[in-house]
Amino acid sequence: MVELPLEQLLHFYRDMLRLRFFEEAVRDDLGPRGLIRGSAHLYIGQEAVGVGALHALLLEDYVLSSHRGHGHALARGSDPERVFAEILGRRTGLAKGKGGSMHLTDLERGFIGENPVVAASIPIAAGVALAAKQLGQQRVALVFFGEGAVNNGAFHEGLNLAALWKLPVVFLCENNRYAISVSLERSSALTDLHERGAAYNMRHQRLDGMDVGAVYYAVSEAAALARDHDQPSFLVANTYRFEGHYLTDTLRYRSLEEAQEMRRQFDPVHLLEQRMLEDCVLSPEELVDHRERERTQIQEALKRALAAAEPEAGEALEDIYL
Repeated sequence: MVELPLEQLLHFYRDMLRLRFFEEAVRDDLGPRGLIRGSAHLYIGQEAVGVGALHALLLEDYVLSSHRGHGHALARGSDPERVFAEILGRRTGLAKGKGGSMHLTDLERGFIGENPVVAASIPIAAGVALAAKQLGQQRVALVFFGEGAVNNGAFHEGLNLAALWKLPVVFLCENNRYAISVSLERSSALTDLHERGAAYNMRHQRLDGMDVGAVYYAVSEAAALARDHDQPSFLVANTYRFEGHYLTDTLRYRSLEEAQEMRRQFDPVHLLEQRMLEDCVLSPEELVDHRERERTQIQEALKRALAAAEPEAGEALEDIYL
């Protein structure tokens, strides 16, 4: 981390704050007010993975996500106002309010989007990478998914095809330890998940998902191998979901003490702050200024999204492809 330029560290920090404050607004404002149709899956605690990984890609690369994709869209550069508007079902949303929390997409930024079906994005990412290879685009496809996906058949199909056809794809598993409500130890015979890549003769690596620099370096290397040598990688970022699986999750499957201790020791935002303070990169006053600036921008984006109009009923028949 100390080897990174100051401007890059600050960019990581500001993006992680943006993700954190955005999700806190969804949790503390939109959720309690009943403004979300359905539910939402928060990214709090996993910010270092999304920010580190997406800073390692080029703008022309492709990104695919799962049901927990707010942070991925924001880290890719999507406008927070448009992401809020989509979650709220407003006309100014990324998908004109028709997709909601689990169907965010932003094609202008190569964000092909979320897929709420567990593991479904994995073979799709292999297909996107195949298309890029056949077109000679030198583009990389990166797909995010949780550890709950690695016991799904689509995971094995996707990795097998990527290795067999030498596709430029990075498979990035965000291991937050509980999938929906079942711990990794109770759901997987092999808990060191990255070793599953060996079954497909694929490069594989375990990452510290709370260290944005570690994620950035690992994904940078994997993306370069994919782009230049058509070599796929399977990366597992060990992280932790501080919130429930969804907004109203009762969290009966883990203790409050565990979650509090993990947050106290391993909050990725606080870890980055601590390192910058210890290295005298920033002063406490400067950190507070960055926090307040990002918080204000998120609050203003939310106000604008709340003021946006909802789609007319007839718009439901638009943008339909047969």
